[in-house]
Amino acid sequence: MKDMTSLELYPGLGVWTSAVYNGGIHRIYGLEPVKPYLEHLNDWTKPAADSITMLKNDGYNWQTYIDLKDEKYLGSLVDTDWSRPHPRLLFTGMIPKSSIGEQLLAQFATCIINKMALHSFGRVQMALWLPDPLLKKFMSEPGSSARCKMGVVTEACADVSVIHTLDESCVFPHNVYHLVHVTPFTESKLKSDWDVFEYVLRHIAVMPKQSLVKMVRTLGPGADIILGRLSFDPNILVGDMTATQLDEVAIKFDQWPLRPRFLFEDPNTL
Repeated sequence: MKDMTSLELYPGLGVWTSAVYNGGIHRIYGLEPVKPYLEHLNDWTKPAADSITMLKNDGYNWQTYIDLKDEKYLGSLVDTDWSRPHPRLLFTGMIPKSSIGEQLLAQFATCIINKMALHSFGRVQMALWLPDPLLKKFMSEPGSSARCKMGVVTEACADVSVIHTLDESCVFPHNVYHLVHVTPFTESKLKSDWDVFEYVLRHIAVMPKQSLVKMVRTLGPGADIILGRLSFDPNILVGDMTATQLDEVAIKFDQWPLRPRFLFEDPNTL
């Protein structure tokens, strides 16, 4: 633990920062964009100024992770060896119970697959406090009522386990929060090109209670031709599909000669 550095998202009043520090991690960088919290944290951490540094940066802004590669911050900790978890860097913090929080969590999963932003530093483990509704989406399995795009991507890229659950009275505003350990896989389960997979997922996952036979048509005119090329029954409900099955759809779609060439609109042409 003595050689570990923690990067903390939204430390707020510093309660979790204190727990991490007293737990044995003595080099902590906090990302706190809210001025009153930042001022409080800077005063509170003065006795440990050599160990705790608070930055007026937002973990939601991807420029933050570029700035952190400066040698005076985390530049020396970039480790591209994905054969084992990063031995010296931990990402932690609280994900807000909001649409912004949900978008941020989904983007963290995407960044594992693409090795971008936080995960351009390496195979970084995460210990995140998640509100109960987000946990259900993040860990949603095939067939569950909470199954969503974020759950599919998480299934494809990381092992997730719940470490601890806080009663709602322990958090303000009152909500049940779970401490979740996220360990990225050495290799993603996805074999298709990410842009193709994202296109397929975005189109067919919007109606999880519909069959793939019906939803595949949203990929483009004539796309149902790929159904006969799949290794599983295409009558499966979209919400029951695994990440691997969705990846197979993306691969067959990409191999289809008549698939749309442009999967995303270029804003410069609008």
